[in-house]
Amino acid sequence: MIRFFSLLVLTSLLAAITAFAQPTFVKGSDITIDQNLGAYGPVNWAINIVATTPIFHVDVNGFSGSITSFTTLPTINASGQLSFAIPVNVSGTVILSVILEDQSTGLFSIPATFKIIIDFINSAPTFTLPSADQNIDEKAGLQTVFGWATELSADANPVAVNQKITFTTSLVGQSPFMSFIQFPKVDASGTLTYEIASTANGIATIEVFLKDDGAGTFPNENTSTTETFTITVNPINDPPTFNPGDHIVIDEHTGFVTIPNWATNISAGPPDEQVSQTVNFVLTENSISPFLQFDIPVSLDASGNLSFMATPHYNGIAIYEVYLEDDGPSADPHDNKSSSIGFSISVNFINDAPSYTIGADIIVDEGDDTFTFPDWATTISPGESPNEQDQELRFSVIFQQVTGNLAFLRIPEVDVNGQLTFRATKHTHGEAIFDVYLIDDGDFEAPHVNESPLQSFKLTVTPVNFPPNDLFLSNNTLLEKQNAGTFVGEFSALDLDPEDSHTYALVPGEGSDDNDSFVLDSENLLTAEEFDWDVKREYTIRVNTSDGEFSFEKSFIITIEKLIEGIKFANAITPNGDGENDTWELEDVETFPDVTVFIYDNTGQNVYKSKQGYIPWDGTFNGRTLPMGTYYYVIDLHDGVNVYKGTVTIIL
Repeated sequence: MIRFFSLLVLTSLLAAITAFAQPTFVKGSDITIDQNLGAYGPVNWAINIVATTPIFHVDVNGFSGSITSFTTLPTINASGQLSFAIPVNVSGTVILSVILEDQSTGLFSIPATFKIIIDFINSAPTFTLPSADQNIDEKAGLQTVFGWATELSADANPVAVNQKITFTTSLVGQSPFMSFIQFPKVDASGTLTYEIASTANGIATIEVFLKDDGAGTFPNENTSTTETFTITVNPINDPPTFNPGDHIVIDEHTGFVTIPNWATNISAGPPDEQVSQTVNFVLTENSISPFLQFDIPVSLDASGNLSFMATPHYNGIAIYEVYLEDDGPSADPHDNKSSSIGFSISVNFINDAPSYTIGADIIVDEGDDTFTFPDWATTISPGESPNEQDQELRFSVIFQQVTGNLAFLRIPEVDVNGQLTFRATKHTHGEAIFDVYLIDDGDFEAPHVNESPLQSFKLTVTPVNFPPNDLFLSNNTLLEKQNAGTFVGEFSALDLDPEDSHTYALVPGEGSDDNDSFVLDSENLLTAEEFDWDVKREYTIRVNTSDGEFSFEKSFIITIEKLIEGIKFANAITPNGDGENDTWELEDVETFPDVTVFIYDNTGQNVYKSKQGYIPWDGTFNGRTLPMGTYYYVIDLHDGVNVYKGTVTIIL
């Protein structure tokens, strides 16, 4: 052990011992070594030692820097070798003093000083990872792990206390579906932060080391050893996704419907789920209109193809909810179902044509009856759609053609219950063809239809023979003095059967007294002799008419008319009101119904005119009696023979 003596003591000893030679030596140079050198012992540090029994005394005068002590205090042996050891991770300067003592004389040399300089060597920073590996679930978000790295040190040497340290991280490797939004980093306080992509999972292996801003050139070190840690992200099943198509609108009777790719962008989830999971759609009917149903239910396959077939004649709206499901785990926090999407299928109402079954053709006998055929039309329906059942119906009957003389007092009609009613005109018969169709009160513009197809039926009224019920003669007057064989008139029968032909004959019976005076040529009545008005003026005959099955008889009176070849009249009148010859009378003028009479005065003024019949002239004009004088007349009998012209005189 080195004993330390103060300089004052040594000086006193030297002063006291003056009888002996003072020991001497030559010290070595100041010592400069690197930090962490440990023990150091340069030989011959002290040379030219002059002392019988030398012993060196070394004393520490002061420290500077981070060194505050020695592991082994400096000593100098008798040969001049300096030895000491310094602690690790310290640097600085130590000032020392040394005195040589000669133990044989007790004398001391003059004190000498020297320095030991310990150069600073930058040491690698250090840190500790108590629980380095990370294990989190997918979608955990931003992760901040305080105190992840502990015992952070830039350098054990206190002089490096102000060095800045920085962690550096790098990826060693990761699973195929692993990715980061924020790559792991560690701040100067040891806090680890990172964020995994929301759909990423797997394992990432990360390297991390600590670096200070000190020198790094050998023998300095500014980088720690590299540590490795893992981040394990446990997969969380993500819900599958898809894009739904539009709401669907079709018309009634569309039939089987397929909509390819109604659902698009179908995905089981992130890439790792797309390669390992299968998906299927789950379809739920939430509501449906009362009059809508499906023969083939609505389905949506895994490829997004939607198909269905609405029942014909049914319509309305069906509301559906659909979601996509994968075969991955579903327990929390997993989710294997997409969001539910609502959509609708609208089947537009199309008014269907009403329908019915037409009845048989009708055959009835001629007569004056109203015929009714209940349930002639059957299975009457407004349409097959349930919501058409409240529609009002009516039949329309259209005349097409007729044969014979058939006519109707009541045109055939069909009521809503299918009852056919008609009334033929009495004594008409034949065949009539009618078209009939059923109409509902629904929409009729395309594509709607409110009329059934036309159907035809035949209505036959068979003839019934009726007897003739009257007999007529077109003329029953005859001028006297006509030759035998003169045409009198034409007979016609009144018969309810217009198409019947009739025969005519003069027959005995009441009113047949003069049958022999006439003959019949078919329906024509001819004279059998010449008649004289002055001898006999009326003749009676009896005639029978027959339609071949029934007959009718009737008596007729034939009147003989006087033959008038002209007219007679006076050539003067005396319109004085005495009742005699007050008017101008034209005898037998009534025999000529088309007679015209014109009378003029001597100036040519027309003072009287009469056409198609004569009213006796009373000698006035416009209500005033004309003056006495001669007047001129023109009388035309319009018989093709006689025109009279002359004068008539008014005598007052």
